[in-house]
Amino acid sequence: MKLIKIAALCLPLALAPIGSTASAQGMPPEQIKQILDLTKANWVSFRDWQGQERIYFTHLESWKCGIDYVFYGLNGGPLDQEWQLDACNPDNPNAVLKDKPYIELPLGSAQSISVQLIMSTTPRNWKRRPTG
Repeated sequence: MKLIKIAALCLPLALAPIGSTASAQGMPPEQIKQILDLTKANWVSFRDWQGQERIYFTHLESWKCGIDYVFYGLNGGPLDQEWQLDACNPDNPNAVLKDKPYIELPLGSAQSISVQLIMSTTPRNWKRRPTG
């Protein structure tokens, strides 16, 4: 029997504003925030691969010029782990050049992930459970 894993939104936390390099993406920070809000279901993706579970941050890497920090927590735990985004390259802002744009875990160990983006003005939170 396959475990059905679902997605759910959570409320944003109030944090102090942090500077952003969103303008390097070639669009105003508000537009990047809107795009990221509309693509929450794509912020991370799960994949079982060769006996391991991978959680990919590829989508967030492609918008790294508009994101200051990415924090995540697994299985309802605290958002105490930071995903280190590559540095923003204004000449190629959407390129994902990281060798491993994912974390690798033992198969079946991640039932859900909560993600928080820290951007220029407002953090965005989101929870997701892998499907499959």
